[in-house]
Amino acid sequence: MTFRSASLLLCAALLTVVAGAAHAGEVDAWVHRQGNKALRDLVQAELTAAKKKNLQGVILMFTADWCSPCKAIKEFVHGSAVVRKALSKGRLLYIDVDEWRGPAQVLIPGNDVSKLPTMIRVGPNFEVVQTCYGSEMGLLHEDALAHSFARLLEGKPIERPFYADKPDQEREFILKQSAAQTAKTKGVPVLAVDAKGKPGDRKVALTIRNHDGPRRWFLVPARLDAPLHDKPSARAVWKLKWSEHVRADYLRIQGMPEFYAIPVAGYGSVVLNDLALPGTAKDGKLWVWELDALKIDGQEQQFQMKLPYELKIQHFDQTAIESQSGPSKVELRVRNRYSVPLK
Repeated sequence: MTFRSASLLLCAALLTVVAGAAHAGEVDAWVHRQGNKALRDLVQAELTAAKKKNLQGVILMFTADWCSPCKAIKEFVHGSAVVRKALSKGRLLYIDVDEWRGPAQVLIPGNDVSKLPTMIRVGPNFEVVQTCYGSEMGLLHEDALAHSFARLLEGKPIERPFYADKPDQEREFILKQSAAQTAKTKGVPVLAVDAKGKPGDRKVALTIRNHDGPRRWFLVPARLDAPLHDKPSARAVWKLKWSEHVRADYLRIQGMPEFYAIPVAGYGSVVLNDLALPGTAKDGKLWVWELDALKIDGQEQQFQMKLPYELKIQHFDQTAIESQSGPSKVELRVRNRYSVPLK
């Protein structure tokens, strides 16, 4: 892998998911499902509105909540005045390929949107004016990204970022972004919990935040009176998928103790609502462990490639079984142990 490729991957890992309303500002908007309306009709309405406003053009950004370069671009759009100024003459529309699975893939005939983010500058009648991939637009500096957006709106092919042949400058930008990301996590707790119900019969909303770049497994006990253990005994391992998200799954280890292994993206978060935690903890706290590694029968457990960066599950117990196995040897390499009081 070249240094340039590595730097782009690192940049993507260092940037935080941007959470916002459907319309974050005048320069960008999400095209979300609205009843039975077709995606093409919703996009056409945006194109027509842009034409009436005499905007320079519309850029469709095909994205997903697991796409690192997508998150980097959204971070700049929301946080950089330079980038927003470059977009001020046009409109950036986000289309989630998972939310619109099927319609998104055929929206612009002849264009493969499987590689994300795909950027397509379209005309008022869906004609393709210019295309590129977001990872080519210069994600290490706001000036590079702003320049790329400006050229797309003008219908011109993007150019290589100004730092493309300057490895020392690339490294400097990476280090600056790393420092900025670290500063954002300072003082933000890894765990947050909102508990309901009486001791012994609680349901909680649990937030887990990963303050590191690599993806991590976090262990959550299934019962408060059966705390996590360094050497668990597993009689069964289930891989479960939450019904409300197309790409969200986790492991349930049944045994002594019983616990859940939740994958959390680098600099990402998971919110688990309606999580039942029976029993009573002796110290009145919920303990969650962060792992460096999780092995089952000698095999290190890998993360799914398309792991959502900011996952919110409303109903923890609404799942489907993807796979299950019998008695297994479970090995943990614990990185950190966190606790939060249950009031």
